[in-house]
Amino acid sequence: MRINVDKRSSTKPGAKTQSKQASSKYPFAVELSDAATVDDLKGAIAAQIKTLAPDRQRLTSSEKKTVLKSGDTLAKYNIKEGDTIHVKDLGPQIGWQTVFYIEYFGPIIFHYLIYNLQHIFYGQTFEHSAVQQ
Repeated sequence: MRINVDKRSSTKPGAKTQSKQASSKYPFAVELSDAATVDDLKGAIAAQIKTLAPDRQRLTSSEKKTVLKSGDTLAKYNIKEGDTIHVKDLGPQIGWQTVFYIEYFGPIIFHYLIYNLQHIFYGQTFEHSAVQQ
């Protein structure tokens, strides 16, 4: 099955339009089996455009404007031979553990500093209560 892939254009009013020269890689076609999944399509797109990893892609069908979810088959979305899929680059992605560390690093450090360097923040030292400890 041959699927056409095109870059998603902005539909917002007042958005700047890109020239065809800026996106010379698009449109292109990928060849997939009839039982292909969305992940297979993302892999084929990543093989065609080396800088666009599967985690960075959001695929949208051109007819219904529905987002294709990973793990689903293309048949679920009624995608057939010659249909066009729009791809959008979501940018670099980070893991949930990294988000967790970044989010909680600040409060942990600030609590430690205020708890142990109380003379700087309060101008005096005092004994911590059982609740503070």
